[in-house]
Amino acid sequence: MKNITYIILVTFCLPFCCLGQYYNKEVEASIDVKVLDNSVLQISGSAYNKTEINKSLRYTLSVIKGAPDATNKSTNSQEGRFVLEPGIKKSLSTTSINISEKDRTIILLLVYNDEDNIVGKDRKILNGLEGEEDTLDQAEAVISGSPDVKESKEDGFILKGMVIEDTKTKAGSDFYDLFYSAYLAQNINGEKIVKIEEKLAIANNTQIQVVVDDAVVMQFIMNPRGQYLDAMAEQAIYRVNLYFQQLRNRKNQIIRY
Repeated sequence: MKNITYIILVTFCLPFCCLGQYYNKEVEASIDVKVLDNSVLQISGSAYNKTEINKSLRYTLSVIKGAPDATNKSTNSQEGRFVLEPGIKKSLSTTSINISEKDRTIILLLVYNDEDNIVGKDRKILNGLEGEEDTLDQAEAVISGSPDVKESKEDGFILKGMVIEDTKTKAGSDFYDLFYSAYLAQNINGEKIVKIEEKLAIANNTQIQVVVDDAVVMQFIMNPRGQYLDAMAEQAIYRVNLYFQQLRNRKNQIIRY
């Protein structure tokens, strides 16, 4: 009798366990991200009908933002209904968000069929998931109305090549422009956010700090002379490049061990 009960339970639960495997089988949801400048990320959601019949669908494109240690997450959602013809990929919604190196952001696109079941899903995560999996999955469950939206860390993505400006003077802004131009020209494309910060120093002077992933790789007292800024930008590029190279070397050593 116990064996029969076990078989019945397994048979009943199996469709729910396997539901996640059928996302994007008939209708594929897709999120595209593009950096418009150093502080704005453009997010576009689309759906592709893989079948040979028309699909009556609805979508929800949500952005959940919050600092890693925050219990409350801000959520911005767009939704709508649409009909998708066979073999057609349709753009659903486009939105833009300000990027912060302190925020952990989840972007979630869900596509529902006319029976309100999730048939398409895509998720992107900015700034990692470590220590936040449960919180983010709970937030997704609230948006989707279903607990079956959990995914692995493979959904995460790293926004490469970001350089954020936090300057206070024209000279600081000039240094940032010189640094960022050289950063792009050398195609550094680092996997950590670089931040150019200008802070008040002694005797009404300001100090520039070049920060990578909370590590100060270079700092100096600001001098507005063009030749000085050129030299500092060149040195800062060298140190940032060296920092990224050391990170890659450490990563390779860990993989070998």
